[in-house]
Amino acid sequence: MKKVIATILSIVVLGVALCGADYVLKDRTDHGVKQGIAMYEQPKNSVDVLMLGSSHVHYGINTAKLWEEYGISAFDFSSAEQPLWISYYYLKEFCKNQKPKVVVLDFFTPAAFQEDHKYTYTHLADSLNGFRFGLNKMKMMWVSFDGREEIWDKYFPGFAGYHDRYDALDAEDFEDLKYDYENFKGFTPYFDMTPTSVPRINEDTVLAPSDKSVEYLQKIVDFTTASGIELYLTVVPYHVNAELVTDKIQAEDLRYNWLAQYVQQLNDAGNSHVFFDYTVLHNWDIGIDFESGTDTYDSSHLNYYGATKFAHYLGAHLRYIYGADVIADHRGDPYYASWDTNAEELRTVVEANGFEWR
Repeated sequence: MKKVIATILSIVVLGVALCGADYVLKDRTDHGVKQGIAMYEQPKNSVDVLMLGSSHVHYGINTAKLWEEYGISAFDFSSAEQPLWISYYYLKEFCKNQKPKVVVLDFFTPAAFQEDHKYTYTHLADSLNGFRFGLNKMKMMWVSFDGREEIWDKYFPGFAGYHDRYDALDAEDFEDLKYDYENFKGFTPYFDMTPTSVPRINEDTVLAPSDKSVEYLQKIVDFTTASGIELYLTVVPYHVNAELVTDKIQAEDLRYNWLAQYVQQLNDAGNSHVFFDYTVLHNWDIGIDFESGTDTYDSSHLNYYGATKFAHYLGAHLRYIYGADVIADHRGDPYYASWDTNAEELRTVVEANGFEWR
């Protein structure tokens, strides 16, 4: 009996030690890991609008502005270069504790990332390390790793990906341990200003995304339909086709043209819960200033001012399409006080970086 008890205690101590080391050593990046950690800390059934997609989302959709202007309780559950198969499992995980009324899905990654993309496996840690272990995560890894053994070895178990960060730990890592992630809503403002040219769109040619992207887009459509969730597809403004991969233009606009046709076919077939706002065809409605750099962090991302402009536009458009009956104004409700705190924290960050709170 003593040996059994000793064995059990040893296993428990080892488990606690590994969990503690895992929690401390985890690299809490702003590009998905913090978003994942914070997702689990949100008050139950408090998020009405869920944002999914790549870094375009957490750079470009200002949740504090959506709250201050419209009382919309939104959350950016995004991660660097997030493909649709990860968006799908993010959505399923999110809906374990939340009942979003609307899912806003940015389509940049499936438009830009095809089978030969240079970043296909580069940013997986940002998507995986904030996501709790369970069946959803195992399925997400299975579809993300494409059977490549070296990627499994790198990310499974999760501790394998960051067990060697001992030398890199600093005071900020330990400060993060004390932060109340309920107050973080995913938006991560950036403050550089980089002029770029106004995007030009080829509206005449259509090119489908990868078969895998099309498959998981349909899974997202089916899941939101079955769950009674409105699906709002969009493109957070950026300079389209700025990147090169394997010495060719990524041709994202051609895949946005495909998406417009795909959604139209769904609507014509009676599925009215899917909507596509092809924003980069009417950037003037949003007011993004590309050429001066006032609103752009780089050619592919908005800065704080751009994210604020886009949130102002997006909030008004969501309210116009779905109405206050679907997306309520929760300002003044103590259950949603963490959105007030989030706005206060962001104001401090914005002003500390020499920008105006807008």
